[in-house]
Amino acid sequence: MQLKLSDFPKIASAPRDQKIELIDELWEQVRRALPQPDVHPAHLTTLEHRLSSVQQDPSLALDPSEARALLKK
Repeated sequence: MQLKLSDFPKIASAPRDQKIELIDELWEQVRRALPQPDVHPAHLTTLEHRLSSVQQDPSLALDPSEARALLKK
């Protein structure tokens, strides 16, 4: 069964903030269901580079509320 946003009119008309919260909740469910998701090696390399950068300079990191604020712009 393939679901579409049009199947959920309440979600389709929800404010952006609530949609982002729902995305977070859905992603967390997916993450828990797949303990070892397949990740392309190039993506892992990028993530490792970014993690290293943040470990060297923690001011580069955004907390979740800052990241959400940027998404809302």
